[in-house]
Formats: sequence, structure tokens, C-alpha cells
Amino acid sequence: MEIKQFFKTPSVAEISKYKNHREISENLIENLLNINPDEAIIIRKDLIPSKYPNAKKFKKHGIEIIIPRYESLEQAVKIKKTPVQLRERVFNKIKNKAYRGYSFKPFTGTDKRTRNVFLDDCLEGAKICAYTKQDIKFKPLINVKVYDDAGRVQKDGAEAIIKVPSRIKNQSNYEFKFSSIPVIDSPEKWGISYNIMTTHNCKDKLFNIRYNYLHDKENSRQFNFCAHEIAAYLAIIDYYWNNKKNIIPLQMNQFAIPTQYAVNFYNILCRNTLIQTSKDKNPRKLNKVEKEILLWGLVHKKGHDKTFFARDKIKNYDWGFKKAVL
Repeated sequence: MEIKQFFKTPSVAEISKYKNHREISENLIENLLNINPDEAIIIRKDLIPSKYPNAKKFKKHGIEIIIPRYESLEQAVKIKKTPVQLRERVFNKIKNKAYRGYSFKPFTGTDKRTRNVFLDDCLEGAKICAYTKQDIKFKPLINVKVYDDAGRVQKDGAEAIIKVPSRIKNQSNYEFKFSSIPVIDSPEKWGISYNIMTTHNCKDKLFNIRYNYLHDKENSRQFNFCAHEIAAYLAIIDYYWNNKKNIIPLQMNQFAIPTQYAVNFYNILCRNTLIQTSKDKNPRKLNKVEKEILLWGLVHKKGHDKTFFARDKIKNYDWGFKKAVL
């Protein structure tokens, strides 16, 4: 399977040919931010804590950032903190640790599975959105068809059928349903936004099987969002704002939208960085989990607003190399 040009990143061999090379094992975030376009960084350190035998185990059972849980709709309406306000509060208090992602949990309805979100997928979702605006040759689209005219929409949220382009050449678009979209400015919106889910089932999701440890409080059955779903929700936000001047989907958005600064850092991870852990014979590219850990390191160093509080239009972001100034 060949990746589309917009999503391609340099291979190990290509990065190894960069003019300058530097090895780092400490102060990773500062060192990664302070590099030149023609420089290759080799991380010589185990990013995944030793208690986890591999990246997959860490992604399933590593430390997660827990967005505050509401116990009832009445409590949520009384507190009136939007998802981004809750994320800001929690993101700005994280410690210098390895995190696997963040989670939020529904408190109304019947499907109370914990929802998991990964910063790596937030970046990739934003990149898919940018692809639909910046690829002038093929002019790809994220198609959004909403169903929001029923009376129950106020209590259950709207639904939408979404078509999201694949990042793989000659592969069909992903088509799926997005449910529980908050679109009405009512007290129910505070609960609806926590129930969001989709019917999407790409390979990243299909084989993500997870069981909690025996004495864990939360159920093993969880819902992991992927980049396609995050791109879909960003397109839903865009649709409601541009077509209906409706800001509710954005106000109640559960996904961390990256800034250009975070995108610059992500480009460095994808285009300039290799890693050689104690298990590796040779340097290799970072895997998704290692990029996730480093993205949380960026949040820890620079804070929520500089990294995941977007003020500019993501469709205009620069996804080529651009130095992130300290």
C-alpha cells in the first residue's frame, strides 16, 4: 500500500542522509524544537516505561489524562465548563511523565463506554482536513450529510453520514455515521457531547482489543477515536459554522485541536527524528506511541494554549518543515 504524497514522510535512509546529525538522550523537547531543517536527531533513550513490554501494551494500559467526570446532567449544567476549558485545566497540570492519551466519559444515555483520544490522532485528523483544502490536483473532500431536523435532536443530538478520504493511494473513502452531535443550544448539549460515537471501523480500530486489569474500576469496553473520526468531526464543525452559523459543535468539541506550533513539532517528529532504544540494533522512525509520549512532553513544557488551542484555520496550516521557535 502506497501512501499519498501529502502524507509521506522521509524514510530512515532519507533522514540518515541529512547534512547534520545529533544524538540526544536528555531535554528531548527543547532539543527537538531547536533543530535546523537539514538536521537529523537520533534519540537514544527508551521512551516507553520499562514496566510495559511493548508499545501496544502501553497504549492500552499506560497512564492516561482523565478529563473530569460529571455524575449527572444537572451537575454539568451547573458547572458549565466546556470541554476545551476542562482540557485546558487538566493539560496545564500534567507532570513530566509518559502518557498514552486522554479520556472522557459519558454520564447520560445507555452507552457509557469511556472515550479515548490520542494526540497523535488529533494531529493526523487535522492533517486529513488540511489535505482536503491543500491538494489542488485531486481536490479531495470530506462529505458531510447531516440529519438534524427531528424533535429528538435536542435530547439525543444530530447524526451525520461522513465520507473521509483515505491516506492510502487508490483506496476508497471511509463512509460511516457520526452520532450524538450537539447542535442545539440547550441544557442537553452538555450531556450529548460526551456521548459522541461513530460506526467507523478501520484497521486501527478493528484490532484494538483491550481488557482492563481485574480490579480496575472502569469497564474494559472502551471507544477509541481514530484520525478519520477526528477529521470527520472537524468537518462537521466547519459545516455547521459555514452553512448554519452554528457554533455549538465547536463549543462542545471533545477533540484537542492542534495549533501550528504543535504541527511544527509534529513535523519534526515525522521528518527529522529517529530513535534507537535499548531493544533496537539500529535507529528507526518513531512509532505512534512514542510520538504520543513526546507530544505530551510538548504540552507539559509549553502548556495547553500554545499547543492545542487553535486560533487559526487548520486548513491553512503548513505541514512541511517549519522550525518551531522556542
